[in-house]
Amino acid sequence: MADPSIALQAAMFARLEAEVSCPVFDGAPMDSPMPYISFDREISTNTSPIAGRKREQRLIYLSVWSNALGQAEVKRINGEIIAALNERPLPLEVGRAVSVRVEQADAQRDADGVTYQGSITVRVITTH
Repeated sequence: MADPSIALQAAMFARLEAEVSCPVFDGAPMDSPMPYISFDREISTNTSPIAGRKREQRLIYLSVWSNALGQAEVKRINGEIIAALNERPLPLEVGRAVSVRVEQADAQRDADGVTYQGSITVRVITTH
């Protein structure tokens, strides 16, 4: 069976677009108005047993970008992402998402001193 990575990102993207109050990008254009969410990185670790279905643990890193004053907007959007993804079934076109859990969320001022960034780490266990 094919790797579920692309199907997983498509399902997460669709869920976030439907349930979060700002645009979602995989590669935001440089002139995108804020706030928005971007898919930044995915790390996949093989956790397959000796015998049986192929299983992987995936860490997916999302960023929230805001130019609003203070962290409130980033924290609100982080909360929307958590509500959309944490411990909720996520049907995939390829493979199966056995577990979807938000592992970490944070909000901080960017190095430019003006922009705020939120970071969300989502752990997904997939089988195929």
